[in-house]
Amino acid sequence: MLLSLASIASALTIAVIVTYLSPTVNEGMTLLRRYGRLENFNHPLLLRLSTEAPGSFHHSINVAILAQKAAKNIGADSNLVRIASYYHDLGKLVHPEIYIENQHQYKEEFKNLVQIKKIAKIITKHAKTGAKIASDYHLPDEIVDIIAEHHGSTVAKFLYDSAINFANVDKNDFKYPGPKPQTAESVIVMLADCVEAATKGSRELDNKKITEIVDKTIEDKIKEKQFYNLRLTAQVFQKIRNSFIDTLSSMYHQRIYIDDNNEN
Repeated sequence: MLLSLASIASALTIAVIVTYLSPTVNEGMTLLRRYGRLENFNHPLLLRLSTEAPGSFHHSINVAILAQKAAKNIGADSNLVRIASYYHDLGKLVHPEIYIENQHQYKEEFKNLVQIKKIAKIITKHAKTGAKIASDYHLPDEIVDIIAEHHGSTVAKFLYDSAINFANVDKNDFKYPGPKPQTAESVIVMLADCVEAATKGSRELDNKKITEIVDKTIEDKIKEKQFYNLRLTAQVFQKIRNSFIDTLSSMYHQRIYIDDNNEN
């Protein structure tokens, strides 16, 4: 009798648990299936990026590596940041040739302010353009949001600095339209994007230089109030910082090793 009652009680308990957990499990499985399709490099958008903007595609892979590890370190959604990173630069499918990572040879310096403003107009729209492309292909809203937010309302500093060599200009003409990052995942992709590009573009690279790049990137974004509405603690940023430094040191180990030998 007692055994029968125990069996019935166990069955009821399991039924209740399954009833309450079923929607969550189903939602999780749906997300896994949806993300699973997106992480396939044969996805039409990733195929386009790899063929039309190969430098941007390679950059995106590196950003994904950085972002995923940092997300794990702070308990954020590491799968989301990895897959969003693959797609974050979709906007560069429009005029991919103007982005330095897609240029096969050195291009001459800017000749005039008109040229700079024309390029700035395209570049500062690429986050918004990428979000539109992603939306048209029915990518999940959380990925579209990260694409739109990955430059926030920051200034395209290289273009702005080049422009002021010709004349006094309005800094707003060189700003990304936003919105600013709304989630920790979006913050991570923004920072990973910046540190990856800066590290790759550095002529000299060692552990000290990597640390300087990471620290300056985080400090600059905080000064520009890109994370003003988010309650991220100093400890969270420290974990992101440390993760970036460790990952970049591993990624560029061979390059650091070669540079050290050249100096001796």
